Amino acid sequence: MKRNILYILCGIFLLVGCQQKEVISGVGYMSVSGIEIQSKTITEVASRATDDITWTVELWKGSEMLRTLSAGEMQDKIELDAAEDYMLKVYTPNYGVEKSWTNAEKGEPVYYAEVPFVVNQGETTGLKVQVPMITIAVSLDLSKVIGGWLQDYSFTVTSGERVVSLTDGETAYFPYSEGVSFGYELSVTNSDSEVNVLKGEWGVEAEEPVNINTVYTVVYNWDTQSLSLTE
Repeated sequence: MKRNILYILCGIFLLVGCQQKEVISGVGYMSVSGIEIQSKTITEVASRATDDITWTVELWKGSEMLRTLSAGEMQDKIELDAAEDYMLKVYTPNYGVEKSWTNAEKGEPVYYAEVPFVVNQGETTGLKVQVPMITIAVSLDLSKVIGGWLQDYSFTVTSGERVVSLTDGETAYFPYSEGVSFGYELSVTNSDSEVNVLKGEWGVEAEEPVNINTVYTVVYNWDTQSLSLTE
């Protein structure tokens, strides 16, 4: 009798162990339903298609990169161990180049996002990734200057040790970091050969922080012959 009870208990423990192992080794699925550019505000996504952008998508488990996902893999369900912490890192191939831009380079948009997720056993976790620009940008707008009043001008933007020259309509990109600021200077020469130098800065005062994923436009005001900054 005691031996039968022992056999029964062993069988129960074995069954429980198998069930626990089955739960632990269960799998779930992940799929990427889309990748979009995130505009300045979280709720507003750029409407233009991102088909012309090449994305690098890395699948991470903790501190280990499992693999880089191809476009084909992202269209299918990817099987993963359930109840584990994963992360997608999505970025443009130029990620990191912003640290080495020179004065002669105007830079370009750089996009990067990290998306943590967990898959549940037997379920599919769909991810729609919104990727923000991790650089800041400054452009020049002289569209309000009329007639032949403006004979010549020069415009520069300074952030950190980098100084970039721009013409009307051009944009310069700079790396973002906490507490970053930028200054700008416009020198205009009118039809009477009079020179007016205008300067401004942003991010120096605490109430005027420079925001990541933002394009700042310096506008020359024709009426007041002054500069204004818009986002």
